[in-house]
Amino acid sequence: MSVSLTGSFDTGQLPRLAPYPVTVTVARTIAPGWEAEFMVWADELVAEARKFAGCLGAGVFHPGQAGGEYQIVVRFADGMSMRLWERSAARNELMERSEHFVIGARMQRTVGVDEWFEATGLAEPKRPVWRKLSIDVAWVYPVALMISVFAAPLLIKIPLLMRVLTSAAVVTAIMHFAVQPIRKRLRARRSL
Repeated sequence: MSVSLTGSFDTGQLPRLAPYPVTVTVARTIAPGWEAEFMVWADELVAEARKFAGCLGAGVFHPGQAGGEYQIVVRFADGMSMRLWERSAARNELMERSEHFVIGARMQRTVGVDEWFEATGLAEPKRPVWRKLSIDVAWVYPVALMISVFAAPLLIKIPLLMRVLTSAAVVTAIMHFAVQPIRKRLRARRSL
């Protein structure tokens, strides 16, 4: 059976109609004192969405203790299922009923977020402490050596504590302003 949609179609919506799972998240702000009515309505909405063809799941997330927005999340098998749900009579009737207690809503559609849940398996394993330490020493050693060769003869006439403090300050400044940006660029290239 072929399913088609009627009505206007915005080609900017094409990625949202992809054949991948689509997650719709709606953050709603509720008028004070209407929270109980909203929860009854939200439970009806979630129950209705779960019955709808192509729905992979739905749920309501409550705001924190300090207040905030309620989040309703519905996941569909594909963009076509999502669009059919959004145009359904059941959903439209529920949306009309919510108008007197929902004072603000923000919607976000996300296509194909499976990678988020699989990303931990693709992450680089943590390096052992000895390896991190040896890499840091490898970066600091040439800087400290250059300071010892070039700056130490100039600092020989000042007291020991001031000499060590000056050397440490120069090494730290070079590491912070010169070496660290180079390391960041190399890390960024490696992660591409």
